[in-house]
Amino acid sequence: MIGIYGGSFDPVHLGHLQTATSIKNELDIDRLFMLPCFEPVHKNSLNYTSNQRLQMLNLAIKEFTTLEIDTREILRGGSSFMIDTLLDLKKAFKNESICLIIGMDSFINFKTWKNWNEFSKLIHLIVLPRNGGQPTSKTLETFDTAEDTHQLKAKPNGHLYFSNSQMIDISSSDIRGKIAANQNLDNLLPIPIISFIKKI
Repeated sequence: MIGIYGGSFDPVHLGHLQTATSIKNELDIDRLFMLPCFEPVHKNSLNYTSNQRLQMLNLAIKEFTTLEIDTREILRGGSSFMIDTLLDLKKAFKNESICLIIGMDSFINFKTWKNWNEFSKLIHLIVLPRNGGQPTSKTLETFDTAEDTHQLKAKPNGHLYFSNSQMIDISSSDIRGKIAANQNLDNLLPIPIISFIKKI
């Protein structure tokens, strides 16, 4: 199985990286890819350029060596619709099951995604926990809910699984506020990324 953890990573922080490492271990995923979008569809504009975000991700995986980067959305350009990316990934990884990892906020709004009802034919959907409010329903009509990780390996796609990984409570928007105010970023970002941001 491979894992796809998409996001704007604007900037990538320890919450992303520690969560990705944890979910890789929890699901026993062979390879986990951080997938930076080119142009987010459901968020405001980005603070950092595609090149800067990629440079920060490359610095990050020197420390988090079990993670990899997939650049296909940035190389493709335009609005980053996940359905297009998944169809592309299925061609690239023909014999692999793909686990798409999303946050609880994305799950709550999942039905606003382009062709959301096609996803179950392509991937398993993995939802990260979050602190605070939970969705009214932890089901999705196009997916079968998996109670444990073994079920994910039993068929190539179509399961919805809620992760037990510990939630790392770090927010990119809070970090951007701290950067703007020139505040301390220790324990929020890997040290090489703090150095990189100070030089921009």
